[in-house]
Amino acid sequence: MSPVHPDTLAALSAGIQSEVASYVFYLEAAKKTEASSHREVLEKLALEEKEHFHVLERQYDSLIRSEKWISTADILKQKGLPDITEDMSHEHRQLVDEVTGADSMEKILDIAYRLEEDAYKLFASAVEKVDSEEGRKMFEQLSKFEQGHMKMISEMRAALMS
Repeated sequence: MSPVHPDTLAALSAGIQSEVASYVFYLEAAKKTEASSHREVLEKLALEEKEHFHVLERQYDSLIRSEKWISTADILKQKGLPDITEDMSHEHRQLVDEVTGADSMEKILDIAYRLEEDAYKLFASAVEKVDSEEGRKMFEQLSKFEQGHMKMISEMRAALMS
């Protein structure tokens, strides 16, 4: 086995941080939202970000321990999601403050879109850096999920404007 390339571990670590930030953001945004339809979408997005965190965290752990990729399908079969603790919320205090200060759903969705776009760019660029087919597949899947989130948020923004 050859050691895992540092760029791969860096991409996974950046992805983990991105997903945690988005998770924390969506939970805070859902608390602030009065419309139940918006709250449900934001809570759904939070859960999906937590699942992405789960995939990235388990991949990172496997690569550190055994230098082997796990298929995303196998990761998703594993029981339980890792906890995202209160400490992680403190790490993202600036983002929490930003959503707390947002005075409209439009501003919340602007922040959400920015987070999703950043995550998409992160995962799309990671595809080029990973030297394993399984790793490329995982990052491609995650970038497609983020594109889906961007589309969902764009649709919510459009509905607000009409």
